[in-house]
Amino acid sequence: MLPPRFLDFVKALTARTEQGEFSWNFDDNNSLVKLKENSFSLSLRYSFNADEKYAEYVIYYVDEVENKEYRFYTNQTWSDFDFIRRLFDAAQASKMRLPF
Repeated sequence: MLPPRFLDFVKALTARTEQGEFSWNFDDNNSLVKLKENSFSLSLRYSFNADEKYAEYVIYYVDEVENKEYRFYTNQTWSDFDFIRRLFDAAQASKMRLPF
């Protein structure tokens, strides 16, 4: 479960990414998206847990000012999973070039 304050940050970051404010790097070979800003960086890694048979995300948030890394985890059995999945989808599409 994500801490409530961090989940609020994720929701705001998703909205700002969907509005085109942030362009993320997407590594499709590793199912990883990364964003690096002056005050923070964030990466999301998707994986499928074959043993448990569910999808999961590992989230790394780095406070670039304090130089501290925080690690969070969610999987599809938890209520915050859909918020992270939406951020992941928005992030991977943020640099997409579409014909119209």
